[in-house]
Amino acid sequence: MKTGTFLFITGLLLFMLGIYLSTYIGSLGVLLSVGGGMILGVSSYFMGSHQVKPRKRVKKP
Repeated sequence: MKTGTFLFITGLLLFMLGIYLSTYIGSLGVLLSVGGGMILGVSSYFMGSHQVKPRKRVKKP
């Protein structure tokens, strides 16, 4: 599994778990949500920086 995909899934799960826990334990839920959101942001950087580069066009004579 690539780094970006792994971080995306981990961040999304942490974010959703933080939202759920914030209904019961506010401070822990907020910390998990913020941490999950930061991991989601890092994963978007990795996913965007490792895209397939377009091929160069060859001029036909």
